[in-house]
Amino acid sequence: MSFHVIHQDGQARVGRLTTAHRVIETPFFMPAATRATGKFITTDDYKNIGINSLISNALILSLKPGVEIVRQSGGLHKFMNFSGIIFTDCGGFQMSRTMFEKKSKNALHFRNPYNNQEVILTPKKIMEIELALDSDVAMMLDDMSSYGSSFEEAKEAMENTHRWGKESLDYHQKLRIERDSKQLLFGIIQGNFYPELREKSAQFISSLDFDGIAIGGVAIGEPKEKMYEAIDSALPFIPINKPRYVMGVGSPKEIIEMIGKGIDCFDSVYPAKMARHNHLFTKQGPIAIDKSQYATDFSPLEKNCKCPTCRQYTKAYLYHLTKIDEPSGKRLKTIHNLHFIKELIEEAKKAIKEKRFSEFQEEFEKNYQGKKKII
Repeated sequence: MSFHVIHQDGQARVGRLTTAHRVIETPFFMPAATRATGKFITTDDYKNIGINSLISNALILSLKPGVEIVRQSGGLHKFMNFSGIIFTDCGGFQMSRTMFEKKSKNALHFRNPYNNQEVILTPKKIMEIELALDSDVAMMLDDMSSYGSSFEEAKEAMENTHRWGKESLDYHQKLRIERDSKQLLFGIIQGNFYPELREKSAQFISSLDFDGIAIGGVAIGEPKEKMYEAIDSALPFIPINKPRYVMGVGSPKEIIEMIGKGIDCFDSVYPAKMARHNHLFTKQGPIAIDKSQYATDFSPLEKNCKCPTCRQYTKAYLYHLTKIDEPSGKRLKTIHNLHFIKELIEEAKKAIKEKRFSEFQEEFEKNYQGKKKII
């Protein structure tokens, strides 16, 4: 068994996930390193922050630099000089991007943005790619229907996901034996925002021998109550002895809410994207660093924050970098937001271990103001 729950407080839990490259304590957050890098941030920055988990995109990496380049380098960890956990997503999310052309019963069809060639992604093809990249955790090929899809459209996407999940798992197990690989494979629950489909999908995906179970197709523009309804519909059917992964969730409030529901890992562009758009996290809620009130504020973003940005720079300096659109300012702001999320999860884990998570959650939510309160 690659996963063990070691502490629990209500539904919230702390676990230990063992992968080929290292052991990681859950819950954890994965910043998006889609192309084997973050935006305006380096692998050294991740190390300095204490980030020990990332997610990259197998489809995108297969297009550039190409699987063979990564394989020749010794795998994705060596290619990007990162010793932590690396998940690779399959490319299903790219159905929401302009490179997606169509889907068939057996594959997703894309147009390579670098050379305009057709790319046909099948369950077997993505398993070949992800094994060659040598990530710690691969994701099965899924069909993600968009928010607003009809029941029939969502049902078709779910049925494709179920069929592709079985094919992904069977082929991955075969390749893993052939190549003596310890790569883990996670299944993905779909079903859009129809509770009966979410339940059915959770039951089917959980019946297969995946190493972990993800809830996909959420945080894609739907109202928050719809997102929570979709997650709550699936959770009762996910085995408690497997890691639970909600894909695409990355705001501080949602992460704490998800931890309270027993979710073990998350990924999102949200913290980094918000930083680039000047929304910086603090314990009292996010601030908009481009507001003129910070032009002469010579205090750090957060008084007791130990991130490199807060230890060395003031709000006034970050305001200045923002106003001149300096790329190094985007880097410093990203470092802070990612550090904030990492520390928030560490505090949540400590609260779980000390059997006081509900009090911690209540205190956090009382102090933290949502986006509408940005000042």
